[in-house]
Amino acid sequence: MRNRGAPWPGDPLPCTDTRGPVPGERPGMKSLVSLALALTVVPMTYAVATSAGSAPPPPADAAPLPLAGTPAAAAPAPAELVARVDDLTAQARAHSVRLGLTPAPAPVAAATAAPSRTDVMERREERLTAVVTFLSERQEADTAVDERPAPPLPATGRDLRARVERAHALAVSRALRLGVDRPEPLPAATTRAERIAQLAHWRSVASWLGARRERVRPEERPLSARIPHYDELMCIAGHESHETWDINTGNGYYGGLQMDRTFQQTYSPEIYAKKGTADNWTQEEQMRTAEKAIVSRGFTPWPNTARMCGLL
Repeated sequence: MRNRGAPWPGDPLPCTDTRGPVPGERPGMKSLVSLALALTVVPMTYAVATSAGSAPPPPADAAPLPLAGTPAAAAPAPAELVARVDDLTAQARAHSVRLGLTPAPAPVAAATAAPSRTDVMERREERLTAVVTFLSERQEADTAVDERPAPPLPATGRDLRARVERAHALAVSRALRLGVDRPEPLPAATTRAERIAQLAHWRSVASWLGARRERVRPEERPLSARIPHYDELMCIAGHESHETWDINTGNGYYGGLQMDRTFQQTYSPEIYAKKGTADNWTQEEQMRTAEKAIVSRGFTPWPNTARMCGLL
């Protein structure tokens, strides 16, 4: 017999009854349903995880897995990265030659070398970028133009003398264009080996000068080119103070040229008033002060050391 409110089998379940929502939506039943689901799902999840962790070992002939921290198979670098590394290498060598430095031996082009890993090429690109950035900011090496090292140059042909003269003339014209002191006259060469060395030297000088586009400012030139009696004063400083430009031993003489206070106040009163004694001056300031004395007195302020240098 059918109870009132109870559906027959096959009748649609009502959404509500006289006591409120269906059992699955009642607050008390919600907690029971959630607990039942948890008791069912958790054991199943644990079983799956346990079965995954106890997977059968790989066959004996399978390749071993790489250890932790060991890179996988070396992936060749992309073509764009290789091209950038080649370009940076060429730039670094060009800047080295421009500055009169001795560039490293030309490496095998990355495009034709054995494939390298991407991480290796990226580190090389980062290092070369730093090198090119540093060299590109340099305007002039610390050595004079005529003292720049020349790369070895195999020279052949009957007109070797004419080639040397042309390289020297080109260096002179470029020096005049840039406003630097013109190179020394071409010395006579009696042997073929001397002419080959001359050609390498003057071609290197002309190449360096040709890479510059702006005129050289006076302060850019080496100190040896800015001080008229540079070599003579360096010799005196070598005997006076062993070329120690900030020396102050308490004997009443200061700096690399051992100038007393009267000397400093006479020839550079403005520097003396601003910086004090010469041991606080730069090497150039000390040398320029000495040059003012040389104009009127020669090298007599240094009677002993100037005589040792053959200046008196």
